[in-house]
Amino acid sequence: MIIKKEGKRYFVAGFDSNYLAKAVTCFISLSNHHNNFEIHAFCFDDLSYNVIKKLNTKNLIPYKQSDFETKELAKAKIGKTKLYEYYWACKPFLIRKVMDEQNADMVTYIDADFMFFDSPENIFEEISNADVLIQPNNFSSEEVKQFMPVGYYCTCYETFRNTPNGREILNWWHRKDMEWCLAEFKPGLFADQKYLDDWRVRFKNVKENSVVGANIAPWNMQRYDFSLKKRKIYVNSSPLIYFHYHSFKINLITLDYMITGDRNNYYRITKNAEKIVYPPYVKLIKSVIRKLKKIPEYNKYAMEYPESNIKLVDEKSVAKFASYLEAKGS
Repeated sequence: MIIKKEGKRYFVAGFDSNYLAKAVTCFISLSNHHNNFEIHAFCFDDLSYNVIKKLNTKNLIPYKQSDFETKELAKAKIGKTKLYEYYWACKPFLIRKVMDEQNADMVTYIDADFMFFDSPENIFEEISNADVLIQPNNFSSEEVKQFMPVGYYCTCYETFRNTPNGREILNWWHRKDMEWCLAEFKPGLFADQKYLDDWRVRFKNVKENSVVGANIAPWNMQRYDFSLKKRKIYVNSSPLIYFHYHSFKINLITLDYMITGDRNNYYRITKNAEKIVYPPYVKLIKSVIRKLKKIPEYNKYAMEYPESNIKLVDEKSVAKFASYLEAKGS
């Protein structure tokens, strides 16, 4: 059901062609449950920008890299061995850019590998009078060992109000990301994410999202039961709002897929989630890929890089996925 609310919701997402199909899938799923939003899509390569322009969807607004890359951002790219480290570092700047240019009272960053199953309005209600809303990882007991190195919070969904305090926090995060943002584990540091650990102490008016159906993911699904009632998915007794399909991999030619694996982590996907939560995503992203491949430049990309969404992952993960496809007879 689409929930109507006053005021447009402004979302920010950043990605390259590696996550393009996922980003379009995310957009379609949000469109199914909300009718007053914009996703400002910051495209880190020409292909993703050109394809979204050709899709010509009014509330999915693409920016090419030259539209937003400042000298400061370009300088922050130097020394990074993984492109996604740079994308992470850009998040606060991109949020602030949309806030300024759209004169938005509130802006939310989302990762591209989401699928929405319900309106996010319950999450917006959660922010209440706070200036910033941040999303905990909610690790399951078997994955909680990750808490200390990667951080208590997940920088996949955070909302900032356009207030002096909200902007102060956003500017602080931006400065820190410009100083250091790497996929390395150091005391008190990891990517753009560990910086959030003390925000509720360091700053005022920061709230932690407690909505159960938000950010259900491979590292916390083990603590939940999933059920399907009248074609609606529930997490325990709460509606699933969005699932974070982190580590999902799909071959752009064969459409064979693997639902786990990231860096050196291979999450235990529960049978319950595999049966209920993954089939809708698989169905939608396959449909999206087929549609995108009708665009000649994306079809060429798919032929050249069929396993594009793992090209930036370590060699061990790539080898494992290749073996998986071979075993399936692809």
